[in-house]
Amino acid sequence: MEAVLQPIKPRSTRSTTFKNNLLPFQRSIEREDSLIMAKQDFHSKSFKEGIEILTDEINLAIHWQRPSILLAIHKSKPEQIKAQKALEKEIIKWDQKVKLIKATGKTDVIDAICKTKNHNEIVFFVSELGIVGGQVNGTIFSALNMHRELLVEQSIRVVFWLTELESESLPHLAPDFWAFRHRVVEFSASRGTKKAAQHG
Repeated sequence: MEAVLQPIKPRSTRSTTFKNNLLPFQRSIEREDSLIMAKQDFHSKSFKEGIEILTDEINLAIHWQRPSILLAIHKSKPEQIKAQKALEKEIIKWDQKVKLIKATGKTDVIDAICKTKNHNEIVFFVSELGIVGGQVNGTIFSALNMHRELLVEQSIRVVFWLTELESESLPHLAPDFWAFRHRVVEFSASRGTKKAAQHG
């Protein structure tokens, strides 16, 4: 008997078509996820590097019993607070204390620092420097300019936590104080951590 050949039915392309249509969408999501992770890794590395720079500077100052005037610049208040907490954890490992001074309402931050008892065992954090309601308070900057030498004479170790507006105003309103700085660390989301030496 002669065999009867049955016609071969074409395979359905519905599943394949669906998968092919889905692939570009999946790739897009994967690319976005990769970019987000890379961005987070970059910011994390940038943040870590900034803390390490500040930590090393303070550690050397404590070891050699010398002053350290550091400026840390942040774009946002939450990031600034996060950095303060991270740095404080490192400082207390060396049997040092951290004292936070908010400059708001004070006319002479340096005077408040120098009058603190046992200041050789303290690393000072100064924030809210001269900005009231978004406006620059020139009185505080003038006091920094006038009394800057006391920080060096009394071997004060201090980190001034600045906003971008404060950091832009400081060289103009307190140029002599600006020249006394030992290090500037800029925590910038768009450019990473930027560091500058005293006369950088």
